[in-house]
Amino acid sequence: MEKKFFRKKTIFFPQLISGIFLCYVSIDNFIGGPLREFLTQYFDLDDFGSNSREESLYYIIFFIGLFQIIISIQIFFQPVIEIKNGKIALKTKEKILSVIKDVDEVLDIKEQERDIINFIFQDKSYTVVIKHLNREELDPIFRQIKSVNQE
Repeated sequence: MEKKFFRKKTIFFPQLISGIFLCYVSIDNFIGGPLREFLTQYFDLDDFGSNSREESLYYIIFFIGLFQIIISIQIFFQPVIEIKNGKIALKTKEKILSVIKDVDEVLDIKEQERDIINFIFQDKSYTVVIKHLNREELDPIFRQIKSVNQE
């Protein structure tokens, strides 16, 4: 059984677009691009770097945009739950990296809240947020894992 469960990409697409826009605005101001020249027509702007508050503001805007882009790209390519070759990889709240265990080690799968599922293994339990996943695809797989492990 091989299955990957990704977050719904349409939900995070606006975050990617806003990250790109924020990075564009800040880079444009760093290099004195067309947006900065347009703003100098209406505001009294000196060369970039002459005002430390303005400079730090655009660096903050750049890093916020870069952070949004990185998170969006990660969401597009990294699955929340992946089942492959008898292993299950979970993107959990407790660990930064994915948790990889054997599917046979799953003792139970319990729903903690509506959007949070608790995978109980022999040694520890892990919490997975499934808020932006398709529940209709998840439920049959969870039932199959439970039935295999209860035998």
